[in-house]
Amino acid sequence: MAVTTHEHHGHEHEGAVGPHTHLTSVGIDIGSSTSHLMFSRLLIGYPSLHQRKPMVLEREVIARSQIMLTPFSGDWNIEAGPLKELVDDTYKKAGLSREQIDTGAVIITGEAARRDNARKIAELFSDEAGRFVCATAGPALETIMAAHGSGAVLKSRDEALTLLNIDIGGGTTKISVIEGGRIRGTTAVNIGARLVAYDGADSLTRLERGGRRFLKDLGEDLEVAEKISGAMRARVAGRMAQVLLDAVTGIEPPWADLYVTSALGDVPAPEGILFSGGVSEYIYGRESMGFGDLGPDLGKAVRREAEQRGFQIFEAGEGIRATVIGASQYTVQLSGETIFVPEGANLPVRSIRVFVVHTDWQAPVAERTAAAVRKTLNERDPEVRGSPFVLAFSTPAFVGYGAVQELAKGIDRALEALPAEDRPMALVFMQNVGRVVGGMLAAKWSMLCIDEVSLSELDFIDIGEVVDGEGFVPVVVKSLAFGV
Repeated sequence: MAVTTHEHHGHEHEGAVGPHTHLTSVGIDIGSSTSHLMFSRLLIGYPSLHQRKPMVLEREVIARSQIMLTPFSGDWNIEAGPLKELVDDTYKKAGLSREQIDTGAVIITGEAARRDNARKIAELFSDEAGRFVCATAGPALETIMAAHGSGAVLKSRDEALTLLNIDIGGGTTKISVIEGGRIRGTTAVNIGARLVAYDGADSLTRLERGGRRFLKDLGEDLEVAEKISGAMRARVAGRMAQVLLDAVTGIEPPWADLYVTSALGDVPAPEGILFSGGVSEYIYGRESMGFGDLGPDLGKAVRREAEQRGFQIFEAGEGIRATVIGASQYTVQLSGETIFVPEGANLPVRSIRVFVVHTDWQAPVAERTAAAVRKTLNERDPEVRGSPFVLAFSTPAFVGYGAVQELAKGIDRALEALPAEDRPMALVFMQNVGRVVGGMLAAKWSMLCIDEVSLSELDFIDIGEVVDGEGFVPVVVKSLAFGV
């Protein structure tokens, strides 16, 4: 049975069934250009008598920091001292101490996610290691988080819509297609507001390779310190908008390496678009001030291009702050008793990233399972490869021993193709097949297999030691929470 690990504070809430609790949570987003913090109060409870897993019933943002420049030295090494001051000052202004925070998430992206930088950031929050999830996010994870943070996933689920979420930042644009609340495809392209930057005299101060490419595409060959006119900035932004909407609709890009990740592929046609990221503030008219980059021009151009192509534009719940507001819940689940624990299993483990594999029992089960595992692993960010992770298999109800044998064969084929350093540390199953699958794999793979645990994308888990005499393990699930 799932229970929250924090005590019940004794107040009732309409719509919550049984025990519930309030958590104070912080989401800390540290990126290449900017950083910000958001403090929230989350109500956790059971939405119905039949709900096995606690959920976030209410979110209340209680404090937001300003959008701040991330402190880097000239060689893109993060300056830990100024970053600590930035974080401490925000806590102080919010009237909160670190001890008052129940749970949190630190999301590190872009240049901040470089290995040395990520280590420095993690050290700043070492005292909160047990309560905080610290995740390094490349384009794939950023895309998923933006889709949740903007409200696109929730809107798609609640209104049974197929939606695009387009998150336009400084250097990349992250795109996701969401159908009925499930993300069906993602991609990221090298389009962003700060690929071209200029000063008050219209002289170029920054010209990234992607920005130079768009200029050359328009017949211009400019260098840093040369002038770029307002008319030329508008032309560059207009061309970016065309290429971006082409990528969304499957039109071949003008150059092969436009994509930062793989292209969208075969996805359902969207019924509308939500925008997030810094440029979305201009798309929705929430910001008019310029910051010496293409932001205002790109916002106008993207909106115009989307409307001309007949897309319906929906309001997003969050724009530049479309990120996590913390770890929404710590729930303790007990695995089933049909688990497989190999000799020498290194338990307990903490804050391990979850990747969900969507499988079914349709024939051929082995081939379909192996393909599903490959797809899940191929879609990960390069930044997280080599880090510990678990694979969680989302399967329909158990249909028989023969099907489980085929499931194990498919997993075996997928593991065979992976280098040793990139294999999962554990397999997690919703159904009670852990011992069977683990036993079938045991001759070749010493793989911890636990079952009857419900996990989702963007979850992190702790796995405890086997309870003496009981044959199960406690699992703490840490789920990221979003501001909508």
